[in-house]
Amino acid sequence: MDSTSSDAGKEDDDESSSSSITSESEANSPKRSELDDFREQWQKELKKEQHVASAATVTPAGGNVGDGKDSIEQQARLLFQQGSELERSGKVFEAMRLYRRATQLVPDIEFRVYDKKHAKATTAAAEVDGLMERMLEANIDENEENLEGVDLGLRFQTLMARSGKLFERASGDRKLIVTSAHFSDLPMEVILYILRWVVSNDLDLKSLERFASVCRGFYLLARDPEIWRHACMRIWGVNLGVLKGTPFSSWREMYINRPRILFHGCYISRTSYLRSGENSFQDQFYRPIQLVEYYRYFRFFADGKVLMMTTADEPQQCVVRLKQRVPTQNEILRGHYRLHDDIVIVVIQRNRPSAAGQMQRPGRKARDIEPEYGQQTFLMELQIVSTGKRPFSQLHWKQYTMVQQRNNQEKTTQFELTTTKYPPLYFSRVKSYHQESEGPLK
Repeated sequence: MDSTSSDAGKEDDDESSSSSITSESEANSPKRSELDDFREQWQKELKKEQHVASAATVTPAGGNVGDGKDSIEQQARLLFQQGSELERSGKVFEAMRLYRRATQLVPDIEFRVYDKKHAKATTAAAEVDGLMERMLEANIDENEENLEGVDLGLRFQTLMARSGKLFERASGDRKLIVTSAHFSDLPMEVILYILRWVVSNDLDLKSLERFASVCRGFYLLARDPEIWRHACMRIWGVNLGVLKGTPFSSWREMYINRPRILFHGCYISRTSYLRSGENSFQDQFYRPIQLVEYYRYFRFFADGKVLMMTTADEPQQCVVRLKQRVPTQNEILRGHYRLHDDIVIVVIQRNRPSAAGQMQRPGRKARDIEPEYGQQTFLMELQIVSTGKRPFSQLHWKQYTMVQQRNNQEKTTQFELTTTKYPPLYFSRVKSYHQESEGPLK
């Protein structure tokens, strides 16, 4: 009886302990379920990322395994570069997320990006070495004083590649206390924009060439192809064409060698001839001879406008009158011109007197008074001719026609172009024309 009672007591103790355990497990079951849910969700996310990575490694139809690896590396490289840009801008948290995604795709992506940048630097160094070889082939020596026949552009590019700087200051300048920025501290884009103002809309390329003679850096900046391309576009417009289809190797060579008009001065011709005067009534044997002498001036602008003036005044007095694009003197005729190969086609119309200058009574409508000579239009063709030392410095007459409209009738007059009455026009530079810049080169 004692044994049975003891066994029964043990069973009761076991049941009570098991019931207590089950009650404790039931009490702790909600906490464990939340932890299990978190672990399951985390494992699902890991499996999802692994699935994306494995899907990226799957080769497409018709491709190979190497292409898949390259696409993964490109994707990781793009993520790493985006992360570096975010880190530079101060967004470190977003950058770390992109870094983590990149390393999940390619674990050593950081080293691969560094190796590629190092390879680019090595390629640049190889280009410098190739430039040095070209310099040696061209027999260019850095310490050579005689620069005749030397490609200065190639020489200065090589020296700049050695030093890594466009401008080099003198050693004595380091001892000076500088309170303002040096010109070499400006960005390249700002310096090139300043050069566009130097050239201006009037195409003052002579000032650009003077700028190039200062130092090596200015020489290379003055050879910027965009400046010379815009200059050529402003002269020839739609007739410019493509550089590859021309015999010129650069836009600067085209501007220098292709026939064009000069803008930093005037084309002037002096006409002188003898004309018989009237006989005297007192002496029938006296026949006076008159010497007729006058000047003809042409000034061309880069925007296609032209001014013409015919007068007996000396050039020192007349070139100042042609400085403005819209002159006020009635003796100056305005027109337009077009350039076709080496022929300049000029169309000039005589200005009619304005109604403001006419005397009229108040309250009455001004009458449109036709001038004595009617409406005159001058059509001229001039050929551009170069001399030995002065290119494009002469204009020779090819055709000169006047169309006159008066009383609803049109009359055309063809002038006979003789060397005495229509001598060639010679170019003369006027410094005051390009003292100011109205706008940058566009």
